[in-house]
Amino acid sequence: MFHCPDFHSHSLASDGVLTPAELVARAAEYGVDALALTDHDTLDGLEEAGQAASEHGITLVPGIELSVLWGSREIHVLGLWLDTSSATLLKRVKAQQEARRQRAIRIGERLDRAARLNGTYAKACALAGSDFPGRPWFARVLVEEGAVRDQGHAFNRFLKKGQSGFVATPWVSLEQGVADLLAGGAIPVLAHPQAYQLTRKRLRELVRDFRNAGGLALEALMPGLSPHQAALLEECWRHFDLAVSAGSDFHSPAQKWLRLGGVPPFPADATPVWALPGAGGG
Repeated sequence: MFHCPDFHSHSLASDGVLTPAELVARAAEYGVDALALTDHDTLDGLEEAGQAASEHGITLVPGIELSVLWGSREIHVLGLWLDTSSATLLKRVKAQQEARRQRAIRIGERLDRAARLNGTYAKACALAGSDFPGRPWFARVLVEEGAVRDQGHAFNRFLKKGQSGFVATPWVSLEQGVADLLAGGAIPVLAHPQAYQLTRKRLRELVRDFRNAGGLALEALMPGLSPHQAALLEECWRHFDLAVSAGSDFHSPAQKWLRLGGVPPFPADATPVWALPGAGGG
């Protein structure tokens, strides 16, 4: 049994601000005894994180946060305890990264026009240290170029859905994404279900479809859930017989409300995600 797990976190390998080693060190500082590194559509930070976890005496759970489509809506599925050598999973990650690269190129082109900038894509790549920067990196470029006041303004003015710099990505379907995670030895977890702002009926439909696709756990324990949100997620994992996962979705120390390990306790009668076959136990 883990006493202070956190099965959802991000590093500089995707859109976090800490290196994988810095992330692990911070997790250890906050008493986390099992940390999943779940960067968006990449496995790049896992080796460094694993070495740091050994040094700090905590369990590193190899993971990923896979972007998928449920109908026309982007949904995120965590894959925990994955096999980093899985050919199926590596093929999926390569395809996801190429989709992110193509999206980033198009975002850069749109921002060059809409914000009257030059070389926005190249500048975002330089900041991110990769050729498939996510929207937070473009927001930083917009701030540095003086086109917006801050990152929040960047999203509201240019980068959120419906704005001139937004580009949808043709992600794989929910069903195919879950299948690829299972083929890669991972436990699929529906990430932050409350973040999709669905009605109770639509949320239950999403969880039902996730379960029918082979999903095994629901991220039902996160910092900052309202009593209503917590009750709705509990209703879902109980009704659809899913294991329960917990994660902060940590990206940056600046997000004080998303402290590493700062998740509610597991319900006594829930099946914790680490108890599922294929997990590392506790």
